[in-house]
Amino acid sequence: MSAKNKIQGIDLRDIAAKFGTPLYVYDAEKIKERIQYFRSCFSGINLNIKYAVKSLSNLNILKLMKKEGLGLDTVTVQEIHLGLKAGFTPKQIVFTPNITDFKNIKEAVELGVSINIENLSNLEKFGKEFGSSIPCCIRLNPNILFEIEKREVEGIDRSNINKEHYDEINEDRKSVWHNQSKFGISLTQFKELMEIINSNNIKVNGLHIHASHVIMNSEMFMKNAQTMFELSKHFPYLEYFDFGGGLMVPHNENDKVVDIKTLGTEFEKLYKKYCHEQGVNYQIWFEPGRFLVSEAGYLLTTAEILKTNGSFDFVGVNTGFHHLIRPMMYDAYHEIINISNPTGELKKYTVVGNLCEIDNLGKDRLLNKVSEGDILMVENAGAYGFSMASNYNSNYRPAEVLILNGEAKLIRKQESFIDVIKNIVEIDI
Repeated sequence: MSAKNKIQGIDLRDIAAKFGTPLYVYDAEKIKERIQYFRSCFSGINLNIKYAVKSLSNLNILKLMKKEGLGLDTVTVQEIHLGLKAGFTPKQIVFTPNITDFKNIKEAVELGVSINIENLSNLEKFGKEFGSSIPCCIRLNPNILFEIEKREVEGIDRSNINKEHYDEINEDRKSVWHNQSKFGISLTQFKELMEIINSNNIKVNGLHIHASHVIMNSEMFMKNAQTMFELSKHFPYLEYFDFGGGLMVPHNENDKVVDIKTLGTEFEKLYKKYCHEQGVNYQIWFEPGRFLVSEAGYLLTTAEILKTNGSFDFVGVNTGFHHLIRPMMYDAYHEIINISNPTGELKKYTVVGNLCEIDNLGKDRLLNKVSEGDILMVENAGAYGFSMASNYNSNYRPAEVLILNGEAKLIRKQESFIDVIKNIVEIDI
């Protein structure tokens, strides 16, 4: 049997037989390996890793992250409470919401977590409410490099900035992430930003910039770092720089991803030079999610129906975009393997879900010959798999299993009909 069909020596077919399908399975050892590798790539800096809860938020995964010495990056108050329930202290948690009601920021302050603010409206409210009594981090817009090229900003050296590497990014991604991004405060608002900070005596203790995996590359990261360091002289209370996540993992052999080992070496030089010049050992925060858990997660599903329309051979499975939305929402590629027949002849199939929608999990895939009842494994399903699952068509969300210390442990039961209707309030009609 292929090594891909086992986790920590446990046959995935046995896991499917025990817990049923569809089923999310996570490999704790793989998560630990990714954490250790990430640390080794940035070993020469004052590193603080905040796991991005939104990628995979099961309470037991958070407890594993805590045991491994990580903090948490949260985007909702609910995620903060999950982190606290998992045993994290407030100081280990950062709150980085997007387009949130200010009452949520006030609640996060009351809970004692670090605050990251990404728009001028909430920053002004924050200043009026807390003044200098509570510090905050400022999140900058990921189009920051283009803004610098378009507009003079006092005190920022533009001489080292070029946009050659952006030619490699397709135009659709550019328009979405550089011209339409809703995240963070643009440098076109830098004057207003400083006016709000100064008039309210806000203590800015962190600067944050996050570029999505859609556009992230090594050169962009280094330019972001240079710009952040140049901006820092405007903020006398600065303690850390937060570079977010956005580090992609390969989904197939043709994917180009950031070599973080090389990136870490280059960044360390820039970081140490800057810290030496400033006489401060600044912390560097990262908020990886996908990088730590994507490759550690698998979705097991059963082939229910084989059919053809004369042009395509379909494998219909007992899951769909209600459990893994990434292929339909992002056209994301996930490798699919027939673990019931790993040595069978190769045939081309389109793997489709069981929703009454276009529900493709994988188009034109070469799989070992599939029979009804075979177990298929969808790889790279740890990040934004279960966390984006839904009850569409009144379906149940699947169970989750964690392989820990060579044992398969159930960490979430499959939902039932009671779970689907429990919050419905029936009235007389």
